[in-house]
Amino acid sequence: MLTNSKNNPEKDPVIFWYNGGPGCSSLLGLFTELGPYLLNKDGSKLIENPHSWNNNASVVFIESPAGVGFSYATDGNVATNDNINDVYITGESYAGIYLPMLTSLIVKGMSKFKINLKGLAIGNPYLNKKLDYESALIYAYGHGIVDEELWQSVKKDCCKGCVDGCDIENLVGRCSNSAIQIYNSFFNGNINAYDIYRNCDNSPNSSSNQKYDMFSRAAFRLKNMAKLAKKAKMNIMEEDTRRVKRDDGSSFDPSPVPCLAGKILNLYSDNNIK
Repeated sequence: MLTNSKNNPEKDPVIFWYNGGPGCSSLLGLFTELGPYLLNKDGSKLIENPHSWNNNASVVFIESPAGVGFSYATDGNVATNDNINDVYITGESYAGIYLPMLTSLIVKGMSKFKINLKGLAIGNPYLNKKLDYESALIYAYGHGIVDEELWQSVKKDCCKGCVDGCDIENLVGRCSNSAIQIYNSFFNGNINAYDIYRNCDNSPNSSSNQKYDMFSRAAFRLKNMAKLAKKAKMNIMEEDTRRVKRDDGSSFDPSPVPCLAGKILNLYSDNNIK
């Protein structure tokens, strides 16, 4: 979905936005984060977003991977005159895996199709499963999300008594039970998983799960979109696909995120670091 810039769409940058997942619809970003309108608390109507990114840029909300959401094209046009604008690739969460791959592909293809790519920005990026999950355990304890008793159980059962010895590659037995309790603490109760420093909100709409549930009010019809997705021709980057599968498999190999050595700015922002 394209939201044109309110300022100067002919000259303002074009930003592509991807939510995480994998498989998280970018409608979430459109209606709860950076779009021109946001859902109100009970999901019954839209309200204007004064901080919308399209105040100064045209924003394209991309549904990814194939089969997610509703976006599709019916003609063969792959570009309009907005390919001369500055372009930024942005996203959050699991976009930390596939956006560097997408950006790398764009850079490699610039000799055939010129794109004024100026930057890559990823918020709260998922970069490496082993690092991310083990860091979450320590983060939860360091910020008072779990009590001392549970933390000592995790250290004993998962970390060999020392936080530097944590190993979550095979979560089994008591280690699994303790670790899952910590991970669940981010999403259950009255904690905002994306900004734990926010004031407590005891309303039923405060939890992350409740916000996702609001989308059921829209009664989306998915059958026709599923049929279109099956008919669509998909070009799959086999090399990158294998790297992602390997990273998310049973063994923790190095992160599949490619290294881009060039002038493109890579900005990894984490709202939890303050």
